[in-house]
Order: sequence, then C-alpha cells, then structure tokens
Amino acid sequence: MMEKTDSTIIQKLNDQLPMSLDRVERMVWFLKGYQLNDLGQLTHLNIPNYRLKGRWPRELFKLEHLEYLDIQGNDLTSLPEEISALKNLKYLDLRHNKLAALPDSIAQLPALEKLYLGDNKFEKIPSIIADCPALWLIDFNDNQVIGGCEHLLDSKTIKNIYLKNNQLRSFPFHLIKEKQIEEMNIRENKIGNNPEENHLIKNLLI
Repeated sequence: MMEKTDSTIIQKLNDQLPMSLDRVERMVWFLKGYQLNDLGQLTHLNIPNYRLKGRWPRELFKLEHLEYLDIQGNDLTSLPEEISALKNLKYLDLRHNKLAALPDSIAQLPALEKLYLGDNKFEKIPSIIADCPALWLIDFNDNQVIGGCEHLLDSKTIKNIYLKNNQLRSFPFHLIKEKQIEEMNIRENKIGNNPEENHLIKNLLI
C-alpha cells in the first residue's frame, strides 16, 4: 500500500497542477504522469508542457523519494532553492524554459547525475556546477553561453558535456585532464581552432 505521506502529496500536487496527473506503470519519455516503486513511493514525475506558466508546484519539493523529474517546457524562470530537498533526485530535465541561473542549493543534491538545461537563457556556465558531487552529464545545448566553461572542467565528476549551438568563441581545452572527459559536443559555436588536446577526449564533436 502506498505510504500515506506520498498519497497526500500526490493529491495536493494534483490540486496545484493545471492538468490532471495520472499514474503510469512504467515511465517512458513520451508519457506524462508519475510512477511508483514497489514500496508505493513516487520515484518518477513527468510533467513537460504542463502549462505551469513559470510557477513551481510547492508540493513537488516534498517528494523525498523522487529520482526522475521532467519539467521541461513550462516557462520556468528560476529553480527554487528548495530543490535541495530532493535528495534522491538523479535525473533533472529543465530544457525549453527561461532559466539563466542556478541556485547554490543544486550542489546539495547528492545523487544528481544528469542535468538537462538545453534551450534556456544561460549566457555563462554557473560556477556551482563544479560542486555537484555526482553529476556526470550536463547539457547546455541551444543557449547563449559565451563563457564560464572552466567551471565544467573544475568538476571532479563530469564526463559528458553538451554545448552545441551557443555563442562560444573559445574553450579552455588546456584545462582538460587525461581521461577526464568522455564526450563533448561544441558544434555550432564560433570556435575556430582544432585543439591540440582533442586526443584527451574520447568523443569530441567540434
């Protein structure tokens, strides 16, 4: 039986959403709704294009077992500090919103491995990215990034970097350490040089 706390949160979350929230047995990318684990705990929440109009449903931050959150395409302009309450979150998809910054509290997500920030309003890579303890995939495709890429390389965990279609004129390739980066896509920027360090990256798209 589902824990009472999760049941109550789901009911309140439904009240805060402009569209009804349905349970699905197995979450895949094209389905909307939520998924429970064998213990009846909500682990997956998929609410892309849910007409949130920039408003975060407050009950969402009470989902302590949440591992997967897809909230893309909702006109979000900020990521609340309360995101740090989601200690089990592994996957966060914030693409197609209006974000230009990240809160420091994102570094308090000990399980976060994949962060998708494509098609937002970022002009610089936030320095807090380097402090995310488990992050290995970061997506900044289709932004207006002009700098701050050194923060990606300051990270001890990031392996995959996606910066396609930004405004970069250079990249600090000289900071890349051997076996640090497995895949990087910096196509559709204004970087003209072919770096000497490209042999350090297993799969480089430039």
